[in-house]
Amino acid sequence: MNSVKRPKDDWAIVPQSTALVVVDMQYAFLEKGAPMACDGAIELVPKINELTALCHRLKIPVIFLKACRRADLSDSGLMTDMKPPAEAGHEFDTLEGKKGVEFYPGLNVTQDDYIVPKIRFSALIHGSSNLELLLRGLGRNSFIICGVTTDVCVATTTTDGMMLGFKVFLVGDLTIAKTKERRQVVLELLNERFAKVMTFDEVMKELGQLAGKT
Repeated sequence: MNSVKRPKDDWAIVPQSTALVVVDMQYAFLEKGAPMACDGAIELVPKINELTALCHRLKIPVIFLKACRRADLSDSGLMTDMKPPAEAGHEFDTLEGKKGVEFYPGLNVTQDDYIVPKIRFSALIHGSSNLELLLRGLGRNSFIICGVTTDVCVATTTTDGMMLGFKVFLVGDLTIAKTKERRQVVLELLNERFAKVMTFDEVMKELGQLAGKT
């Protein structure tokens, strides 16, 4: 993706210190016809399930982030000012009691996985969620990240993760944005300054080799 080699390009995934973070795989962003949905997002589900299954095998904790704010908007802050009218209060909005907060059918979430609600785009900004405390409590200094959307919640959680000292392995083709062009530009930026961007096949190969050693 970038011809200039950086030390982070040599990072390796270490199961004992890594978690998998799956971002916002909810009706709000996957259901066809929902105002915030991205075309092609549903197609991510089977491959995310493959990735989570391999992480389970390697005892890599799997964390599902869930965008969910109070129905009375008291914890929304300026988030409401950023929404176009078509999204506000819609059944597929990310508010308590709305269909939009539910995980999309077919996404394999097990009883051993962690579900972390968040109230901001980034799960790692102060007050948004307990993701940082959870990662550190689990003894994790790196995480693999995938989900939706590339340019908003995935990007902001990735950038904040790096700034907080986490090595971030971003599975670029397991994220999606409103357009392919937008996703590509964001992935190039993140790869330059905030993460090691990898493909699904590259991550599965690396983890598969580790699983073969166990």
